[in-house]
Amino acid sequence: MDPNKIISNSKKLKFGSGGSAAAASSGIVYPVADLIQTFKPEVWEDFTEEWAYSQDKKYAEIIRYAGAGDMGLDILCFYTKDYFRGAWDNVQCKRYACELKPTQVWVELGKIIYYSFIGEYPPPKKYYFAASKGLGLKLKKLLTKPDKLRSELVANWDGYCKKKITDTKEIPLVGPLKDYLDNFNFAIFKMIPIAQMIKDHANTVFYKRRFPDGSFPERPPVTPPPATVQPGESRYVQQLFEVYSEKLLVQLNDPSQLSKYPEMERHFNRSREVFYYAESLRNFPRDSVDPGAFDAIREEIYHGCIDVHDMDYKDGFTRLRTTVSHAGSLAPNCNALCIRVQTQDKQGLCHHLANEDRFTWVKKDA
Repeated sequence: MDPNKIISNSKKLKFGSGGSAAAASSGIVYPVADLIQTFKPEVWEDFTEEWAYSQDKKYAEIIRYAGAGDMGLDILCFYTKDYFRGAWDNVQCKRYACELKPTQVWVELGKIIYYSFIGEYPPPKKYYFAASKGLGLKLKKLLTKPDKLRSELVANWDGYCKKKITDTKEIPLVGPLKDYLDNFNFAIFKMIPIAQMIKDHANTVFYKRRFPDGSFPERPPVTPPPATVQPGESRYVQQLFEVYSEKLLVQLNDPSQLSKYPEMERHFNRSREVFYYAESLRNFPRDSVDPGAFDAIREEIYHGCIDVHDMDYKDGFTRLRTTVSHAGSLAPNCNALCIRVQTQDKQGLCHHLANEDRFTWVKKDA
């Protein structure tokens, strides 16, 4: 294949269409690095492509490669209009829940080695990893020691590259391919620090569009729960009384009955308090975040807690307290509103889910 034909399958940046990041419509919480942590993978790719345009004095053209069979290519940065007939860099976007590890990049290195070996394109001048969570220490160290990086790739080839470079066949590291790898310049592999990307991105036309001036509003104080249970609380409150009744072996169905049981009364009051914390998150700020931001956080809490919820417990009170406690330890990361999420919100969302019967504390016998 003519290497320059690769670009016919690429995706060029549409100016002003920087993706659907919550930040694009909701504003910014400084430092920007915190907001970047909320980007979805496709939005991180948008941001990285926008960053590449800050390098316009260096590159003649920037093309985002998209589609199945990417051959290890992501954002292609060409030094000349000759494309692959001239020098070029590859920027590989990585968005994981943790710092980038060597095990997450072996196949990417393998693709560059293999596809440049068979002539799909020449080796890039530089190959950059752009990771929204940054790089872990082990990978950072390897990138400073090209010979060590090479030997580690060889050692991990069978486990991470042989069957994963392409779906059509296995790629054993033998013969001419092994010779090619042994002579490949591993010094081309680099990282782009997030701080540098932010600094450079600030010089593009995209910055104010993605991170509008002003700050994401602070949350106002949360209003205490009403003195009486409201109709919108009925189901989760009913579930609380089912828990208390099971625990105490006494039928309870009204808050006035709890004065005899101080532990349960305190628990009931805390539960209502955190329910209303989550309710305040739902209502804040409706004009500043993408529609569905609250629902996305609730879904993340649900999926983060459901396995804990479904475990076997001696009673519903234990199930409830264990699930709520676990929710408090989670770190939602799905959109910009997450930056304003507090522990009380995460715990309160469990009661929101119970209000919808998605969480059920007391398990009935079949």
